[in-house]
Amino acid sequence: AVFAIAMAALKSEVEALVAKISDKSGGQAALEGLATVAQEKGRSAEPYLVEAFPKILDASNDKSKNVKDAAVAASKAIMAMVSQYSVELLMPALLSGLAVKAKPPQKEATLQIITALAAKSPRAVGYQLVNMVAAVADLTCDIKKEVKAAA
Repeated sequence: AVFAIAMAALKSEVEALVAKISDKSGGQAALEGLATVAQEKGRSAEPYLVEAFPKILDASNDKSKNVKDAAVAASKAIMAMVSQYSVELLMPALLSGLAVKAKPPQKEATLQIITALAAKSPRAVGYQLVNMVAAVADLTCDIKKEVKAAA
């Protein structure tokens, strides 16, 4: 019963922070809080952070450089703690971050995050290469040199 209460509290903490991501004044603090949760709570927070990952990654598209940097840091903190079994669940968000309609900062951030994930779970990312190759190959011809270099 104590474990269930702790997990429910953790879930509500993550959900509260995710709700604040789009807030102009609290977005950066919320993302920093999510990074802290990933680092301190580790695998026990994994299901909630994996679920929140698309919104965290979308924040890398923010106009504020501080929010972008906090989103990338939170994403990398999540990548550092997720199990290899979560890679498949993260793929839709990662692929949308590489899509043609994504803005260059988000593409660059997504490529950095994939690199961090591949360093941690090379076999799991290897199984997903068939899904990623086309998207990453398209970015090698991107207009922005930063995106091209990251790809």
